[in-house]
Amino acid sequence: MKILESPTMRILGAALDISSARHTAISRNVANANTPGYKASDVDFSETLGKSMAFLDESGSVGFKATRPGHFDSSSQAGQSLPVAMLRDPAGLSMRADGSSVDIDLEMAKMAENVILYNTVSHILASKFGMLRYAISEGRR
Repeated sequence: MKILESPTMRILGAALDISSARHTAISRNVANANTPGYKASDVDFSETLGKSMAFLDESGSVGFKATRPGHFDSSSQAGQSLPVAMLRDPAGLSMRADGSSVDIDLEMAKMAENVILYNTVSHILASKFGMLRYAISEGRR
């Protein structure tokens, strides 16, 4: 088994990708808060993570992108994007008089939650790389 293709690394990588996609969706909602008729969208983290795990199991890819020929072996499906479960106009959002379904307070709360999730996953990933660095250097500093 390759170190970077362990189940933990694959899950953490997928979680970062999904959190990034969710941040993009929330940012679009905030940017279009005053656009008449705009329908808010969101990314379902749990559903997308489940789909991503199934996708990664089938493809064997961790989602890295090849930057030059021969960078990854030919059996890898590097660079393919993960499937994202987009929710368009999620249930429970009230319509404003102008037809927009964006609640700026709700969007900012989602953004804060997503930032916390992203930071947590990135810290876990950094500690995994720190453990690898420690093992490679045989504990010497």
